[in-house]
Amino acid sequence: MFKTKNRKPVKFILQLTAMVLIMLLLASCSGNIPSIKEESDDGRKPGVEAQSDEQQNAASDTPGAPATAAESYGNYIKAKGELITILTDALANNPGTELDSMSLIGVTMVDMALLPASSFGLGHEAAITTLGLLGAEDVVYSENGNQYSVKYRNAEGKQFELQGVYDKAADALKCTSFTEGKEDLISEYRKTSFGYVGQVYVIGEDGSTYVYQLAVSGKDGAVGISEVSAKPSALTGNETIDFPKQCKEWYAIKGNDFTGVTSDGRELSFVYTPSEDGE
Repeated sequence: MFKTKNRKPVKFILQLTAMVLIMLLLASCSGNIPSIKEESDDGRKPGVEAQSDEQQNAASDTPGAPATAAESYGNYIKAKGELITILTDALANNPGTELDSMSLIGVTMVDMALLPASSFGLGHEAAITTLGLLGAEDVVYSENGNQYSVKYRNAEGKQFELQGVYDKAADALKCTSFTEGKEDLISEYRKTSFGYVGQVYVIGEDGSTYVYQLAVSGKDGAVGISEVSAKPSALTGNETIDFPKQCKEWYAIKGNDFTGVTSDGRELSFVYTPSEDGE
């Protein structure tokens, strides 16, 4: 069993990761970034349909709808971040589950690959500013209706691309990430009556495939993690707040009641007492 002083490094790593992501998102979503939209070829991917002008205009009239895909993504990431912070704080401060909090690092780190989404709808200069924080080069931004693409190279010259399709009426964004032209991540989220549902399908360099699922309603919610053999079904928006519990590993919070199943099958149930750092 770990003593209190040994919990700090685990919490620090997770909190530092979250802080870096939040800072990057705040910088990229700043309203002071100029918006320069570029024309792009109508190179639609199979199975992806751009919304018509009529659909876009109708969605724009939806009360409370985000003005851009970037704003929508920022709202979702904020809600997700608050839930991950609570779950991490609960695990890191409960005797015997400190190391289980490390499972949530992967759920957070996938957001690095999705960082270009914070420029969707804001234009080329916003994409350059966002990815410049990571040292990216040769940034190319394009959009066509509700479809977006951001291509760039890292310091080692590796080519990356993030494609996204935003359904403004449903407040839903689906993104596909490519590394050197190879698909390695599919992410989607949808607004629901209670908050958000989201999932990320990840293909590792060794060919292993994982899915992260999430449901959040204010400070309540659940996160699930599973190794899978195929892509999960697309979200419908009809999922319940408990849908991540279908995963092999999951963690949930409702009020101060924490429940979960760890990666090695241990069932968890305890009352969460927020730490000074987690409040």
